[in-house]
Amino acid sequence: MPPRGKVLVVGGDPGLIGELTPSMTGREFELTAVPDARQAAAKLGTEAFTAVVVDFARVPPADRAALDKLRGERGGFLVVGLEPSTNLSPANAGPLRRLPWPLPARFLDQVRAVEIPIIFLVDATLYVSGGIQGALRQSGVQFFQLDSDLGVIEMMRDQIAKLEQAKAKPKKTGFWDRLSGSGDSAASGDAGLLGHVAVVKFPGSAAEAAQADERLRQALPAAVVYHVTAVDPVRSAVATLKGSQCAVMGRELAARIAEVLTEAGGDSKTAAPREKERLLLVDNEMPTLSRLSETLIALGYEVEVTINGEEALGLVQKRFGEKKPFHLAAIGGSALETTKLSGANLALKMKERDKDLRLVLMVDQFPADAALKGVSRAVELGLDDAVLKPIDPARLVLSIQRALERRFLLVENQRLYNEAKELAAKLAQVNGFQTKFFATVAHDVKNPLTAILGYSEVLGMRLKDSPDELKCAGHIHNAAKTLNLLVSDLVDLAAIESGKLRVEIGQLDLFQVISDVRSRVDIVAARKQLTFTSQLPPKIPMLAGDPHRIGQVIQNLCTNAVQYTKEGGRMAVEVRLEGDWVIVGVRDTGIGISKEDLPRVWERFFQTKEAQTMRKAGFGLGLKIAREIVQMHGGDMGIESELGVGSFFFFKLPVPKGAVAVAAAPASTAPAAAVPAPPATAVPAPPTTQAAPRPIPPPPTTAPGPTAPVPGHVPPPTGPAAPSKPAPKR
Repeated sequence: MPPRGKVLVVGGDPGLIGELTPSMTGREFELTAVPDARQAAAKLGTEAFTAVVVDFARVPPADRAALDKLRGERGGFLVVGLEPSTNLSPANAGPLRRLPWPLPARFLDQVRAVEIPIIFLVDATLYVSGGIQGALRQSGVQFFQLDSDLGVIEMMRDQIAKLEQAKAKPKKTGFWDRLSGSGDSAASGDAGLLGHVAVVKFPGSAAEAAQADERLRQALPAAVVYHVTAVDPVRSAVATLKGSQCAVMGRELAARIAEVLTEAGGDSKTAAPREKERLLLVDNEMPTLSRLSETLIALGYEVEVTINGEEALGLVQKRFGEKKPFHLAAIGGSALETTKLSGANLALKMKERDKDLRLVLMVDQFPADAALKGVSRAVELGLDDAVLKPIDPARLVLSIQRALERRFLLVENQRLYNEAKELAAKLAQVNGFQTKFFATVAHDVKNPLTAILGYSEVLGMRLKDSPDELKCAGHIHNAAKTLNLLVSDLVDLAAIESGKLRVEIGQLDLFQVISDVRSRVDIVAARKQLTFTSQLPPKIPMLAGDPHRIGQVIQNLCTNAVQYTKEGGRMAVEVRLEGDWVIVGVRDTGIGISKEDLPRVWERFFQTKEAQTMRKAGFGLGLKIAREIVQMHGGDMGIESELGVGSFFFFKLPVPKGAVAVAAAPASTAPAAAVPAPPATAVPAPPTTQAAPRPIPPPPTTAPGPTAPVPGHVPPPTGPAAPSKPAPKR
């Protein structure tokens, strides 16, 4: 599946890349990283990117400006900046800092302790609600507030000048001065002092706040500027990107950039589009409802209000039936004047009508025992939050945003789960069709092939005196044998995937199996002028296994070695004992396999590019089938290979306890001609410390009778004959 888009990360360290990768991959973005803006500009000039993520900790402001200019000139991509986590203390000078709401603990104590100009750029909702102003008053911080940032420089300079004058003015500390009150600052002409802290209404975006910060600190070099907002940073970033501006997020939110890009791009390929949320406010205080609804509508929510509990229930049920349900309801906790339902009971009944509805309870602060009971009831019912009255709009907005985010994630997870189930059902249907197809091939193709093979052999015997006709009969026979091999691989694969591959466990004389395979492969190796040797120990324990199936595995490995080794090369069958395991392998001086392709050699239908140029026929199933057979014997397979040098395919089988060793026949052990290992160093033996092998299943109580072998191949225990040359695979 092609990626949704490409994302370029500029200056990201390995830690940042590690945080971004899971979420980007999950939303089908392809990630590319470059160390600096110069290389980023080169990439953007040759490739198309959906977005650029800039690590502000590693990319200087001049380079950021260059990238932003490039975005303006070329367009076509979004820009997200990641700010490093900074110290919020006003004692540390620095550029604009983003301040969350509610304010961090002890932060205002630090503000009160310093005497430098501090400017809070506060979003409109938070400013109108007076939340930050109230927090400053409670902490004893003097401040002045402005509805615009236009006059803040002049006002701050004026206040700083007055503060300096007040410091320079001598204090009257005599007894009569204190008694008369003439030492009081207000009485001494200091009534015009408003402090060194400014609270400014600022409706602009994060990018505009950064521009304002630069302008303010140029005029007031000692100033510290904060951007304070109660809006969810992810929502703010999405809105900024949709407004064709650069979004700035905290480094701690890196994992959510993929979500931001998805919503800002308006692409619903993976995530459902985030619709405009609908809110229901229920309370018996109409002024409170008016003030809250005005704030929420300004933030882009769709809001309905009512003071009647029954009407609220009806609205929830109606909207749910229209498939336009409310996303959240905020309910007054006290008994509503026009209904017998308390806020908690009303919330419970709403939940019964719409299980996805998120609920926030607004609880009266006094009396204290009633407030505690209301909060406890909210926790008991599993509501999203409980907010004390009188309601701070900024505090309610924060609760609503958190609850809506939780709802969106829950609904989105359910949607993705349903999609995954649907895809799994379709995949199962495809796999079922594949299994039926292979079964049809086994039944409807195998039988005619057997007849073709038989009659072509008869033709060959009768046409000995006609060379031209004999050659044609030979071509028919060879083509039928090749097709028979392909069909046999498909049949075995279908049996493996359906769990019906038959393995008849009995006594396994490995010497005899290798001897039988060599008798068939020697002829083919000689035609290609390959040196084919065996390196066998004097004795091998009698194993438990299926001789026909293990012979099929060894022959597959030998056939691969012949297929992919050039004329004049070497190959060898090696057997050695290691503890409770017998290691069997085939080493060759063939084309080898690259490191990139090694993990994929066990996949069905996989063939390397080098192997495809040398194969005559095959589906690339041989190694997968061989590995399954070995694993059914309680063993496993491995590979060591180097491109252009050669390969060593091996498998291991467990030695049964008390197994009797069998000596090799004199003809079985060929001279140990050296076949060099693919790498320069000796091939390491497979590890002996590993999980215990799977138990070998006992033989069936009624084994089928032996099948007459077809010359040139090892037959399976039942059914059609196994191929003489299993389809090689690399």
